[in-house]
Amino acid sequence: MKLTHALASFCLALSLSAPAHAENDHRLMPDTLNLEIVDGSIVPDDCMYPASITDTTRFEIACVTMPAIIGQEISSQYIGQLGAQGWHQGSYVPGGMTAVRTDENNCRRVLNIFPSNYPPSNENADINVLWFALDRTPRCNESQAG
Repeated sequence: MKLTHALASFCLALSLSAPAHAENDHRLMPDTLNLEIVDGSIVPDDCMYPASITDTTRFEIACVTMPAIIGQEISSQYIGQLGAQGWHQGSYVPGGMTAVRTDENNCRRVLNIFPSNYPPSNENADINVLWFALDRTPRCNESQAG
C-alpha cells in the first residue's frame, strides 16, 4: 500500500510541476480559431516558426507538435475541427496550404497551415509540427470595405 501512495504522490508532484500553459491552455488560438488541443499533441515552448510567418502584426500564429508516427492522424483531427467551424480548403502554397472561411461580415478569412519536421532542420525527426498563421486582415470586396 505504501508503494501505491508513493506512486500517487509522485504523479501529483509531476502534474504540479508541469508548465503552467499545459494545464491552462486547452484551446489553440481561443479568441479566433478556438481549436481543442488534440490528444497526443502539445503546444511547445518554442514553435521554431519559419521567418515567413513571424510577423505578428500580419498573422496570429500558433503551433502544435506531435509524434511523427501518429502525426497524420492528429493533423486530420485539427483539419476536421476547422471543417466543423466552416473552414474549407483553399490553395496549396509553398510548404503547406490555406483554409478559408467567410466571416459574419461576408469577408474571407485566410488561415495558412504548414506541416514540418520538428525541429525543422531535422529530416528524420520523430516529432512533427503544425504551424497555424491566421491572416489578421479579412479579405473583403471593395463594396464591403468601410
